Amino acid sequence: MRRDRRQTATARPNTLYGSPPSAEQRARIRFVIRAFLTAFSVVALRLFQLHLTPHLALTEEEQKHIGQVALHEPRGEVFDRNGLLLATDRQVPSLWADTRRVRDPQRAAILLSARLGLDEDQVVRLLSKRDPDGHPMKFVWLRRWLLGVPESTLTDIEEASGGAVSVRYESLRYYPQGDTAAHLLGFVNRVGEASEGLELLFDAHLRSVPGKHRARKDGRRRLLPSLTLEYTPPKGGEDLYLTLDTDIQHTLERALDVRMEECKAVGAMGMVMEVHSGAILALASRPAFDPNAYHQYPAQLRKNRALLDMFEPGSAFKIVTASAALEHGLIIPETLIDCEGGTFNPYGHRIRDFHKLGVVPFTKCFEESSNIAIIKVGAMLGKERLEAWIRRFGFAARTSSDFQFESPGKFRPLSQWSGLSMGALPMGQEIAVTIPQMARAFAVIANGGLLVEPYFVEQAATRDGKVTYRHQAPTPKRILSDTTAATMRDLCHRVVLYGTGDYASIPEYRVGGKTGTAQMARKDGRGYDPDRYTTVFAGFAPVSNPRLVAVIVVQEPMIRLHYGGYVCGPVFRDVVREALIRLDVPEDPVLDENGQPLKNETQTHKPKNPTLQMAEANEQDADTIVERPDPASLEESLEHLLEPLDGLELVAQCEDHTTDQATLPDLSGLTKRQAKERLAALGIPWDPRGAGWVLAQEPAPGTPLSHVTLCALHFGAKYQTEHDDTQPTM
Repeated sequence: MRRDRRQTATARPNTLYGSPPSAEQRARIRFVIRAFLTAFSVVALRLFQLHLTPHLALTEEEQKHIGQVALHEPRGEVFDRNGLLLATDRQVPSLWADTRRVRDPQRAAILLSARLGLDEDQVVRLLSKRDPDGHPMKFVWLRRWLLGVPESTLTDIEEASGGAVSVRYESLRYYPQGDTAAHLLGFVNRVGEASEGLELLFDAHLRSVPGKHRARKDGRRRLLPSLTLEYTPPKGGEDLYLTLDTDIQHTLERALDVRMEECKAVGAMGMVMEVHSGAILALASRPAFDPNAYHQYPAQLRKNRALLDMFEPGSAFKIVTASAALEHGLIIPETLIDCEGGTFNPYGHRIRDFHKLGVVPFTKCFEESSNIAIIKVGAMLGKERLEAWIRRFGFAARTSSDFQFESPGKFRPLSQWSGLSMGALPMGQEIAVTIPQMARAFAVIANGGLLVEPYFVEQAATRDGKVTYRHQAPTPKRILSDTTAATMRDLCHRVVLYGTGDYASIPEYRVGGKTGTAQMARKDGRGYDPDRYTTVFAGFAPVSNPRLVAVIVVQEPMIRLHYGGYVCGPVFRDVVREALIRLDVPEDPVLDENGQPLKNETQTHKPKNPTLQMAEANEQDADTIVERPDPASLEESLEHLLEPLDGLELVAQCEDHTTDQATLPDLSGLTKRQAKERLAALGIPWDPRGAGWVLAQEPAPGTPLSHVTLCALHFGAKYQTEHDDTQPTM
């Protein structure tokens, strides 16, 4: 029994787990595995094939479930130095239509014509457009950039069209301040392309590069962020921060507009700049244009003439000749110069001075803008040094990297000078300059002798505040000593107090500057037009510690008093005064002989009626208006004119009118002109003080002329001997 039980227990495992597979079973198993692997490989290969080279129908089906949108970032904004917005983007509605959904084009056109004033026939043509296959187009622009249309009107149109007409909002460049600084800012056209000005120059910072979001869509054709396939964020759109002060800009533009109207001028330009940093606070060109409606203005009116137009500076350029001679020690302010009684012919062409001076100190020559005196000073410098100093002051070269489109001006190299050049260049002829060049030259005098770089973009920054660009000013180059610059500041101040620049005087702040008047070239390029002038005033303030330099240019004033001091001086006065007050600059008042500040009514000139009588006009200063040589004369062979006049004497040897018996006459009661003529005839320089008639003189009448080197005259209210026997004293 036990043996049978053991045998049963031993045989049980074979019963539980079965016997090993037979050969036939193993063959079936291998067949199934091979079939499965083959099927799997076929499916895998097919999937691989479909993934890499899908069938067109499958691709189209797949794309129906994938959407992509462009991610637009607004163009960068532009701000002035005080954070005032000057340029930005705004969303403007545009109207488009799906012509597949338009049932009656004529009816839709009537609706749009009635609501928006669109041309009915044109709308019908647009709504009837077909694609190349003859199918209705699913997208057609009807009218873009609908400005000033109420949103309710657009909503009514959408509803009335049954969804055939829709509104899409587009970005459009907007300038909140209108035509303010328009020439400096430039503009962006309707398709988003930067055109001219700051917009074009700094387009790489302002421009926004669109990003991309690609993802699967839901049943409502909305992108599913969780099933994003590709995402590229937008780039760019940086903000710009300028050195411009909009209030000062407004003041400059208004003053130019008013003066243009008063003088019936063709155009005007101006610039206000900090003398130490070169930061531009205002830059204007008139007439102006509105960048919001740029397409309504001709291209000629949109160009920045303040940077592109060249002009002869006239007497304002005399600071270069004077500074160079002072720096070389060739003259000092007290150097006596014979102004030849107002007529001189050193280079084969007669030079005239409006104010006929005799032998006077260089200070007086500079005050009265004597052409003869400055030509003699230029002769002492010589050709080589004069050319070197003109280039040293930065003329004939662009002034700033911020002015990519600035004109370099026009100045011929020394090898191309004519025999008349030394009689023209020292007084600002035969050279063409730009406003930034003149501003930089006067800043040299104002800041103590340093040549700075003008600029108007302070920095660029992303919207999260990261600075991507900051103006890096080059190290200013010293071209004048402090002493020479200080002397020139005093000379320029005397021009405003006693000379041709009196209309630019500001009671609260001492002003230094120089006037200029130059004939304009004929439009055909042959010589100069005797009836067309460019008038200039360039200066700085306050003299004690200059902060601002400004250049004012008015082109073709159509009035009798077409002189730089009279035309441009009042604009300088009003603009710079308001700017200094706005910047809270401490006063540096003009003082009288008692050291007391002059009152407004005794110091500041008001613009006079342009229809002044000729007699009054003759009392005004003509700056640098001189007769131009006949262009044909330049071609004549004048070998003797090519010799330099380095030996030209500043004080010509005149006949000795003095004798032991000759004495200084009594000048009491004479006007300024009469006294000046009397002293000039005697060859005696004078020092006039005040205005009106001669009240007193020093030396006293009767002093031997051989003992008189300078006659100081005190002017005031007319002296009436018949009513007052008391002699005035000094």
